[in-house]
Order: sequence, then structure tokens, then C-alpha cells
Amino acid sequence: MSKKVSLFVLVFALVMTLAGSAFAADPATDSQSWSVSVGKETASTSLDSMFPKVLYIHEGDKVTFTNGAHATPHTVTFLVTGQAPLTPGDPKSEAPTAASGVSWDGKTLLNSGILPPTKTFDITFSASGVFNYYCVLHPMMTGTVVVLAKGLAIPSNVEQAAAAKAQENELLLQASEMDGNVAASYIANADGSLSYKVGMGSPHTTMSHNRMIPDLVVVSEGDSVVWTNLSAYEPHLVTFNKPKDMNFYEKMGLNPQMLGPSGGNVFNGTGFTNSGMVMPGLSYQLKFTKAGSYSYECYLHSGSKMTGTVVVVAKNAVKLVLNGKAVSDSAKAEWKNGSLNVSVDSFAKALGGSVTTNAKLKATVVTVGTAGKLPAKVQKAAGLVVIVNGKQLQTAGYSIKGAGYASVEEIVRALGGCYAWNEATHTLMVTVEASGDMIQMVM
Repeated sequence: MSKKVSLFVLVFALVMTLAGSAFAADPATDSQSWSVSVGKETASTSLDSMFPKVLYIHEGDKVTFTNGAHATPHTVTFLVTGQAPLTPGDPKSEAPTAASGVSWDGKTLLNSGILPPTKTFDITFSASGVFNYYCVLHPMMTGTVVVLAKGLAIPSNVEQAAAAKAQENELLLQASEMDGNVAASYIANADGSLSYKVGMGSPHTTMSHNRMIPDLVVVSEGDSVVWTNLSAYEPHLVTFNKPKDMNFYEKMGLNPQMLGPSGGNVFNGTGFTNSGMVMPGLSYQLKFTKAGSYSYECYLHSGSKMTGTVVVVAKNAVKLVLNGKAVSDSAKAEWKNGSLNVSVDSFAKALGGSVTTNAKLKATVVTVGTAGKLPAKVQKAAGLVVIVNGKQLQTAGYSIKGAGYASVEEIVRALGGCYAWNEATHTLMVTVEASGDMIQMVM
């Protein structure tokens, strides 16, 4: 049974338990205090939901709404029947309509205003009813408070907290499945160049996965990168070379210089270049004309470290992708005598391995994952002797300024991996598990 199925069973069982407890719980006569987490956040993902999604309380109970994120602001906003939703640009959405601790009967607009991370807003609910609320900054982030008359049975504090935790765990599981290596897809252009695709965020409706996917792209001079905002509700930015004295957030709000595009659609590595706000479903394209390594960031989500790198290499230079992730220096790959060779040290490090020198065997020893037993002696070679996980490569390597090079094809085979060559992108795609066992071919 998969983790996801197992978690679903647990959540279902918990919900059924809560449903039964609504009739079995001891009705409280004294006022109680309850807690709602307005969002939560991991290093890469803003969980834009209320925890719990539905809260059951009694008249006179107090609810403390706490922004559970570490970088994302939220609001707690209750509308009255027939009222149009507030929007982020509405001045009413930024300031609270009442101070924290207010007693509320559900008959008037109630808004916490912008609630920074870790801050709280308390409400005492004085009347029965079903009250829906949402975050103005993230309109798909909704919750419900069900207020019943005193004496009626409701799930206990412990039970409702457990339901909130199960809800959180399910979202965390989904978020974890979004992480991992992925190679950039591409399309061929009429002029012979390529356009590589990078996704910003994910289409999930209750979380913002604040990552560039993939976060490293290796392209050739003249190629382009197209960033598409995959989020269902969250805008993103692509910004290169932001001046140190330019801030995204200012005292009076967002910096207008960051909100609009700047620098044009061709990038030579210099100058402030900015996409402006890329709204959900829209794209931003930039052509790269000069070799180099260029870092960029979505400054709207700096707290999540939403960053990426575009490495630009000379036309027709070899690119290398290991286990679905581009290698920034391509392990210094080069063609020699019809064979593609790589820096042994760079290649091993990209796989999390190590390289040592064995003085007795006069060999360079590469270990990735579980080390193989070294041979008692090596075959004579007119060049650098390379042993990979206990296996000597048939073709001798060579040295350039003290750095050892060897056939990438033989290294991969010695590791039990597989490879494929993409002529259109001049990319070698290699798949090798850390243990050295072959997994699947990446095409």
C-alpha cells in the first residue's frame, strides 16, 4: 500500500471518528478557547489553507487565528451576506475593521487586516451560525467556523486538532512529491535555436510550491528560456541583477520598479532585467546571448528562496544531465578521438561520490555509493588508470593540468547506469543510482 493510500485511510478513519464524536462528546457549558492556523509553510511551499478547515465551537467561545507561515502574510476576513469580496487593492483589506479580541455576532464585515507571520487575531463568537471566511491575499484559501448553542455536543479540542494535523500531513505529502530532479523540456525555433521551459510554482489550489522547476537550466548561446507561472493564484517574478539598493518591499508598499518589466527580452549577462509580475497562466521569455552563469530570483517569495540559475555555454558545447538534473559545468565534458570524456573528479562529485589516488596500484579510484573491491593488480595502460567501484576502465584516461579525464560511457557502464545522447540539444542524459545500480533511461 502506498504512503498516499495509507494516509487517506487514516484521514478517512479520523473523519468518521469525528463524525461520531459530534454526538458522543460531552457538551461544554463554560466558554472555551480554540486555535486556527492561518496557513503553514515549509522551506519551499506555502500551505495556503486553514487548519482545521472547519472548526466547531459554542456561542461565547474564543478563536485565536495565528498566521502559521514564516514568510507569507495572510488575512482573516468574514463577509456579510451579499457583500462583494474584498480584493488586495482595496484599502479595506489592509487595515483591521476591529481590534483583536472583538466580540462578533456575524452581522458586520470583520477583517483582521494584513496579518504578518506568527501574528494573531482573536475573535469571540457571540451568536450561532455557519460563518465562512477567507484570506484576501489568497482568495482560494477558505475556512468555516460553525457556532452552536451551548449544551450541544461538538468534537473535542483534541479531536479537532488531530483533524487539522491530518490535513496538514496530507498537504505535506503532496508537497514532497513536487520536489525532485526534472530536466527542462524544450522546443525548436525556426532560426535553429531552442527555447527551454521552466515552471514557476505548481497548479495546486491549496498550496504555493515556490520553486523554479527545474531550478538549473543549461542552454547554448542564442537559446531562450520561457518561464510559465503554473500557480492557480500566486504571481511570480524572474529578476536578474537586482541592484543592492533596490528593495522589493518599501515603506509605502511594493516597489513599482519591480512590478513592471525591465531590461528587454535579450540578456547578455549585464544590467537589471526583470519580468515584472507574471500572473498565473502567463509566461515570460528571455534570450541569452553570452556564455556565463546567471542567478535569478522571485523576490516576491524570497522567504522561500525561490531562485534559479541559467548556465549559458558556447554553441555546440556539450551539456550534461545527471539523474534528471543539469550539471552546471557539464563535468568539463569534451570530445577526444571520437569519445566523450569528462573530468573524473567533477563527474564523481555530481553523483555524490569521491575520487582518491591509490599509490600501490598507481590508479585513480572512483567510488559512488557502495565501493567495490579493488583488484589485486591492474592491467597495463598507456595513460591514466581509472577504477570505478572496483572495475578498471578498459580505455586509459588522460590528464589536463593535473585533472584526470576518462570516457563517460565507460564510467556509466561501470556504475551500472545508462545514458542517451540528444543531438538537438548536445546533451548527454545519464541515469545512475547512488548505489551504482541501473534504474531507468532518461530520454
